Amino acid sequence: MEERRQAMKLTDKRFWIYEIATALCLSAFSLTFYSDSIFCILLILLSNALAVAIGLIWPKNIGVLYTWLGIWGAAIGAYLVDVTLMVILNMTIHEPYPLIVVQIYLLPSFILLSGVLCFVGWIIMSKTYKRTAFKAISTALLSIIGAIGAAANINIGKNVVPFVIFIGLAIVGCVLFHKSLKDIQGKSPVDLWKLRKAKYEAWRDGKTNQVPLSGNDNLYRLRQIFPFIMVGLFIRSCALFGLFSSDQSNEWKANGLVGDVSDLYIYNDGKGIAISSLRYMDHPDTATVYLTENGGRKWDLFIELPGYGKAFNTVRINDDVYCAIQHHSAYEIEMITHEGSNWWSDYKFAKLPILFADNDSLCYAANGIFYRTDRYLKEADSIGCYSLQPANKGLAAVQNHIFGFTSHHSPSGYRLYDFTADSYIADFSCKGDVSLIKSSDNTCVILTQTGGEVESYLLDCPTGTMTKTGQFDFGMMEALRGEGGVLYSLVTKRPNTNSYILYSFDAGKTWNTQCINESNIRTYCIHNGYLYFYNQFIHTICRQKLEIKNL
Repeated sequence: MEERRQAMKLTDKRFWIYEIATALCLSAFSLTFYSDSIFCILLILLSNALAVAIGLIWPKNIGVLYTWLGIWGAAIGAYLVDVTLMVILNMTIHEPYPLIVVQIYLLPSFILLSGVLCFVGWIIMSKTYKRTAFKAISTALLSIIGAIGAAANINIGKNVVPFVIFIGLAIVGCVLFHKSLKDIQGKSPVDLWKLRKAKYEAWRDGKTNQVPLSGNDNLYRLRQIFPFIMVGLFIRSCALFGLFSSDQSNEWKANGLVGDVSDLYIYNDGKGIAISSLRYMDHPDTATVYLTENGGRKWDLFIELPGYGKAFNTVRINDDVYCAIQHHSAYEIEMITHEGSNWWSDYKFAKLPILFADNDSLCYAANGIFYRTDRYLKEADSIGCYSLQPANKGLAAVQNHIFGFTSHHSPSGYRLYDFTADSYIADFSCKGDVSLIKSSDNTCVILTQTGGEVESYLLDCPTGTMTKTGQFDFGMMEALRGEGGVLYSLVTKRPNTNSYILYSFDAGKTWNTQCINESNIRTYCIHNGYLYFYNQFIHTICRQKLEIKNL
């Protein structure tokens, strides 16, 4: 009964110390998705241990609530120091801003999970008269969680650090389980064989069994075979999770790629371009460009531009990528090739220029004039002017006319406009979001999003005729893109749900959708019938084969 009186209560400070320790350890574990460095994880775990140690030496006359708040304050402060050290010592590939934001975003989930675990542990301990039984139960659960977690990580997580942690939990759990039952004495294997033989003979002769197995015998046998049970559980879990694992050839680590990646392009020879930006709290932002030669498995830094911000209005023309980048209070246009060269425009813009393609030439709208420039951005010729400001929703040059939407968002919404003829087209308007792109020598494709629906239209530019080609049950969409004869856009039903790729192989006449099984995807491209996208949370490049299934 003395052991029972020593069990934790919900008003016991030890319970809250363990609850907070579990929450912070789970929170630190999420960093394994951000870094392969074991030193980052150990640094966070050390901070958690110090915070809990503060709680253990906290004066007993201070209440549970103040103890709880004190430990949390110490742990959060230590975490901020850890992030600073990781950045200063280059221990992680990510800048501090997303590390802090993601931890804050996930922390409530970890608190809830750790609270459930600790509450269950409190129930087990409070209902268990013997502390030996509690130790055996808790260590067995620890080993089971470790075995299942390691198996899941082999097939789904694909990260070495979590696998090592889970395997360590399984081994430590087995050792502690064995030690918790070290005082249990049972029959040896020879005695058990004799016992089985005696039971068989008693059954054969119709006699009563005089040598039953005791509870200690069962525990003794369990202690001997428990490691083999965990090995079997690990193997069976590997087989089970293998049914849900993705093809390893379609997902790989994007080694060397750093920061907030906004644009991704893959080429036939496995080369590629990624445009990224680094955000800092203590010095100016930095724009970066990365190149790859093996389909995105290894990235090398090509350009680093301190003081430059995020890239906008990116356009791919053949093998060249053009974008507008803000530098202080002005914008500049840059051209990048996957061969490892780049050029800058000789002119700057006070407002963001709208970039679009006209066959093999780059065009842009700025300061009331449409321009066409050469490949190396050295010369620009006027191809028209505009009286109404174009909306940054896509422009298309078709049959010597430039089509787009006006930026004046009237009560009827965005309005389709022929800027060359200076006239509206068919009074077409949309109160939600819109996107336009050239689809052939005579047509443009338009996507509109209003409420919970996305609609597609085909514009015959010479006649101004609009034809509705589809209506889809999606609530959000990205701007239309076109690469290799494929028109596509990213759509979702709701925020933070699975994304879908909406695409057309026939210039917008028919459409297909395919679920990506990922949410909040922002960086993607299509190449040779495959969708490539960058998963910034787990730092991987993923690939999916597009299926042709017309809607």
